[in-house]
Amino acid sequence: FSIEGKGYIGTGTDQNAPFHQKDFWEYNPDTDTWKQKADFEGGGRYGAIGFSIESKGYLGTGYPTWSKDFWQYDPVIDSWTQKEDFGGEARYSAVGFVIGSYGFIGLGASSSTYALKDFWQYNPSTDTWIQKVDFGGKGREDALAFSIGNKGYSGTGYDSDFWEYDPSPDNWNQKASFAQRGREGGVSFSIGTKGYFGTGLNSSNFKKDFWEYDPINDLWSQKADLYGPARYCAVGFSIGTKGYIGTGYGVEDYLS
Repeated sequence: FSIEGKGYIGTGTDQNAPFHQKDFWEYNPDTDTWKQKADFEGGGRYGAIGFSIESKGYLGTGYPTWSKDFWQYDPVIDSWTQKEDFGGEARYSAVGFVIGSYGFIGLGASSSTYALKDFWQYNPSTDTWIQKVDFGGKGREDALAFSIGNKGYSGTGYDSDFWEYDPSPDNWNQKASFAQRGREGGVSFSIGTKGYFGTGLNSSNFKKDFWEYDPINDLWSQKADLYGPARYCAVGFSIGTKGYIGTGYGVEDYLS
């Protein structure tokens, strides 16, 4: 997630013990530098959800133990505070976005199914969760999600369908499907009035293509490919008018 001109990345997994990481880092685009911050206090994990609401960051759910704990990060004092557990079933590879002053988390995989479709709203002012209407498509994990204005968007994963969430009537409307076959573990974020999605895994094919979604015209347009290697389970965020993508793993890691 990003907060007031800085980007933040942490947790995840790699090939070195301990496999599930809890370190946390701040990126400053003005100096193009990284600074290590306080470790995530919920413990090492991957497949968690992170987003920011106003001046705070939030991180929760994930694996290797099915998790539903939820934490707030304060960048001013560099500290983590545990908040109310996520309202739904413990899960990983869910999706999340922010509309106004509310966070939303849904979909993902749990110990009972790899095709969850429930959706929940988090209110940071009351530290409470409220269940909202289920996602409009089939349940899935490793989908994309971003918000533009007062609408949220999610889709892909196992399929290529794509949906818009409107919080005021609490409903989902199907939009133009993603222009390629469905894919898992891509990077998604929004910049201004457009959404962006790319990289990920389609069957055993690692991708590096990158796409823009225009909600006014309900249209997907291909943009320049990611300059670096094709990858899966990367992370991304936007700061101002720029997007940033990094980490993940590629075909060499997959085969090793």
